[in-house]
Amino acid sequence: MNKLIIKNLKHTYSDGQADVHVLKGVNATFESGKMYAIVGESGSGKTTLLSLIAALDNVQSGDIKYNDQSIKEIGEQKFRLKYSNIVFQSFNLIKYMTARENVEVALDFAGKPRTEAEQVLKSVGISKEEGGRLVQKLSGGQQQRVAIARAIASDTPIVVADEPTGNLDEDTEAKILGIFHDLATKKKKIVILVTHSKKVAGHAHAIVYKMRGGVLAK
Repeated sequence: MNKLIIKNLKHTYSDGQADVHVLKGVNATFESGKMYAIVGESGSGKTTLLSLIAALDNVQSGDIKYNDQSIKEIGEQKFRLKYSNIVFQSFNLIKYMTARENVEVALDFAGKPRTEAEQVLKSVGISKEEGGRLVQKLSGGQQQRVAIARAIASDTPIVVADEPTGNLDEDTEAKILGIFHDLATKKKKIVILVTHSKKVAGHAHAIVYKMRGGVLAK
């Protein structure tokens, strides 16, 4: 079983006038095969924690370890490439590319053949015809599926998502959450969703963490 362990994580940034202590000693353990939710109000530190888990920001104090090896030892760039992938609320797709081309880029980075793109898109409900469209011509729900397909194509053991259903209708939300659930249970990945929605958090079949005042609690 793979484990992601966060130990006494602290993070501070400056708002231009004063230092803001956004994380004040976060501790948590995440295991493969489970989907987790982190809930909390805006400004509670959820997105900062997610950025650190995805190695988009450097750890200032404390540590994040994957299978007993620190991100610092692995290296942030290698960790982003080989271990952790993030699905953004804003999708962060390459808008001048088709859905298939966006997934092909991820396959290139993973050292996998581009021919897998169509099957990966199919696994999240994107047809061959939809895969040939520019992503800006797709609906919000379709773009979110493409973003998840890109994460699947990267085949990292950790998948984190920032408000992954924030702009979606209820039916699409349920389908997207089902895909994340399958990534955890069937693909045996560590899946961590950050959300402000208690309803979304209710889909997590593992632990729901609450972020409050820079501290994480069950």
